[in-house]
Amino acid sequence: MSWILGIDTSSVDLGIGLYHGSDAIASYSRFVRNSHAEHIAQVVSMMLSVNNVKPHDVKHIAVSVGPGSFTGLRIGLAFVKGFCFGRSVSILKVSSLEILAYAAQTYNGRVLSTIDARNGDIFYGVFTCRQGIISRTGDDTVASLDTLKNNIQQNDIIVTDTMGYSKSTVFTSLPAGTTVLPVEQYHMQRGAVCAAIGSRKLHDTSLWTNDTTIVLPNYLREFTVTKPSKGN
Repeated sequence: MSWILGIDTSSVDLGIGLYHGSDAIASYSRFVRNSHAEHIAQVVSMMLSVNNVKPHDVKHIAVSVGPGSFTGLRIGLAFVKGFCFGRSVSILKVSSLEILAYAAQTYNGRVLSTIDARNGDIFYGVFTCRQGIISRTGDDTVASLDTLKNNIQQNDIIVTDTMGYSKSTVFTSLPAGTTVLPVEQYHMQRGAVCAAIGSRKLHDTSLWTNDTTIVLPNYLREFTVTKPSKGN
């Protein structure tokens, strides 16, 4: 059986998970903002060490590629590329919105995973949950809050992530009666979920790649860098 490492740095918490085939072995979450770079390497090293797993034993890594934190995603993917350097490791790119949908794993029905994208926008993806199995029904997208509200159906479950913003109010005006699961209140083990997704998709080789150059963040919108004018 293959060792599968799951890594999610798309939001406030650093999530690391470890599976052996279909068996969950270990999970770690650190809910400290802006600390991914300082802790990701030591957490992975500790997790492998205490489970007597050598780095070269890890043949599969499932990693969140976004949408989410610009810096967090870059840190997670940079670590994965460094870990894979000189090793034969297959990588699965996992949507952070798919990971969020697993917060509703005990429900049956349609799940909308949503992330505060700032400036009045949200990232969201649509999934269904049946007997604990999450299935995608639409592409991840970025849209206005009104667009999301217009797409909410009766009995939908809305999973929300404010990305740690203390003044995030984007989800305060969702329709009355909507089932809302804020991950800030119901902390989930995102790294373990990421590894679990890798375990479930392990035998679909078309989803995995050994080419780290194509494992890139999915921000869902472009970031522009303003160049200084001449003379400044």
